[in-house]
Amino acid sequence: MSIERHPALENLVSCSAGSMPEALAAVMASHISLCKRCRRELAIMETIGASLFDDVPSASLTTGIGILRDSKEPKVLASGEGDVPSALRKYVGPWLKDIPWKWAGFGVWQHRIPLSGRAKGSLRLIRVSPGLKLPDHGHIGSEMTLVLRGSFTDNTGSYGVGDVADMNEGDEHAPVAGAGEDCICLVASEGPMRFNSILGRAMQKLTGFE
Repeated sequence: MSIERHPALENLVSCSAGSMPEALAAVMASHISLCKRCRRELAIMETIGASLFDDVPSASLTTGIGILRDSKEPKVLASGEGDVPSALRKYVGPWLKDIPWKWAGFGVWQHRIPLSGRAKGSLRLIRVSPGLKLPDHGHIGSEMTLVLRGSFTDNTGSYGVGDVADMNEGDEHAPVAGAGEDCICLVASEGPMRFNSILGRAMQKLTGFE
């Protein structure tokens, strides 16, 4: 696996310091569990600023910090043990094929991952049929997307397995899933998407696809 697109450096710093929102931290941790480069950068940051983690209690998905620590030295899995990043297995299991998908529109399915009671935003897995183009949309707040299977392209370029797309409020795109297999992504959003078309808004209202 060749990972070409990584989270912005400021996001890695924010997550290592424990100041990133829960959903975004979960995507960051999942990427780190797959990416040697980002694990190295995180280790350097911790060496330089070890005091950032002083007195931080052990954590789980509720802060993202526990997942980050577990992801720095992920278990090397033998063939057949699963295809979900180690950081997420506690919450969704080891296999993408066993995810209980819910229909969210023509060629689109999603699975919501619960966050802690105080957390804002959303965390979910999204599966899109090969070649399908999602309606053009923007974002309320930040959105971070990690590709777990397949690929997609948008106006910012192409994304494959392990790649991360960082979208800020005001950014707009219309992702197109790659050919050959479903595109499955882990997506964290601070707020709902803003669809530009009537069809997109109708789908959002009908299915709750945010």
